[in-house]
Amino acid sequence: MRGVTKIVLFLSLVITGCTQIQPPAGIEPAPPPAPSRPLTVVSWNIRGYPEKQPANTAWVHLQLDRLCPDVLCLQEIANQDRVQTFCANDTRLKYVAFQDSPDGMDNAIFTAGTVTLQDIPDPEGFQHPAQAAMVMSGGFDAVVVSLHLSWTNRALREKEMALLRNVVRDMSRYDPDVMLVGDFNLTEREIEALAQGMGMVVMVPAGQDGVGTTQAGNRYDHFLVTHDLADEEAISCRIQTFTDSDQVISGQVSDHLPIVATFRTDERYRDRSVR
Repeated sequence: MRGVTKIVLFLSLVITGCTQIQPPAGIEPAPPPAPSRPLTVVSWNIRGYPEKQPANTAWVHLQLDRLCPDVLCLQEIANQDRVQTFCANDTRLKYVAFQDSPDGMDNAIFTAGTVTLQDIPDPEGFQHPAQAAMVMSGGFDAVVVSLHLSWTNRALREKEMALLRNVVRDMSRYDPDVMLVGDFNLTEREIEALAQGMGMVVMVPAGQDGVGTTQAGNRYDHFLVTHDLADEEAISCRIQTFTDSDQVISGQVSDHLPIVATFRTDERYRDRSVR
């Protein structure tokens, strides 16, 4: 991309409300939240954005405003223009790590202004390109990878599962805390086996036995974290369900529900030094 084009793209992102993070040489720290304030991470397969009905797009942002994520991982956001539209509609989220691709079902990681976001090289070999980023807030620092494994092609999904072991190894070079989130299209039994094979832990929604992350009742969306992250920073995980008219609209918006996890940000958990 030529220099003038880069400047135009950067200015357009700032105007619409989000700064796209480029892989930098170092980390520019953002003001951290108070140490006692947990970090909220939300993952949602949005099944395309924006919605055909403007009222449904507004509903999506209303729900995100209620969930108030510090970090938002979206699956199935198609291209740069739609990412910019999302940023314009949610000015609380200030930064985004995103790489457009011909697939049309990309992943994006957004963060609020209180969170430092560093884009890092993305894992390769996935049907729906993965997105990786380094996230830092107070004493919380971790590599977050947003994923959407193949749904209809089981053989391809098995190949992607095999790739994930290398992904965890590669990402741990940036930070010992690694988090894989998103739509794995795997059952609870399958995700447990995958996590154990990679030396990771599945964050299980407490008190939500039998509750699915899809409108059909399947639990395909998960948070996988390394043991150090599970033992120190991880607090809780839950599936965001809806009732009454919100339930109807949620089914129009996506066949998935948001999943929400919280993490401690106490300074004693810091693994990296900020420069």
